[in-house]
Amino acid sequence: MDPHHLRLALEQLPHDTLLTEIPTVQNAIAQLLRSNVEMREFDPKGEDPDLVQAIAENQDVLQRYEARIDMTLEVIRQRIGEAAAREMASNVEAFRKQHPTTTPHADEPMEEENEGEQGVFL
Repeated sequence: MDPHHLRLALEQLPHDTLLTEIPTVQNAIAQLLRSNVEMREFDPKGEDPDLVQAIAENQDVLQRYEARIDMTLEVIRQRIGEAAAREMASNVEAFRKQHPTTTPHADEPMEEENEGEQGVFL
């Protein structure tokens, strides 16, 4: 979904649903990160072009999910208020520290993650 339509959709969600959007996206991020770890472990030298492509596609999805979280925080701030946005932002910051979405260098291991929705999974 393009950013404009995503924002419109977020603005129309009921407050309860809007507040669950970020944890839902975070679950998807965790699953994609775990999947990337598994694919890297299966092909540590990056010799399988399909796995290399899948990891790259997952990285693209991860970046879109991060932007989606940022947009959701903006909508929460506008619709629900600064206090709710601050609390959600605090949770987002903690999640991002625990689950960085940038691709590590070959000598840096990535942490395993949990559940999710989209992307290429093993």
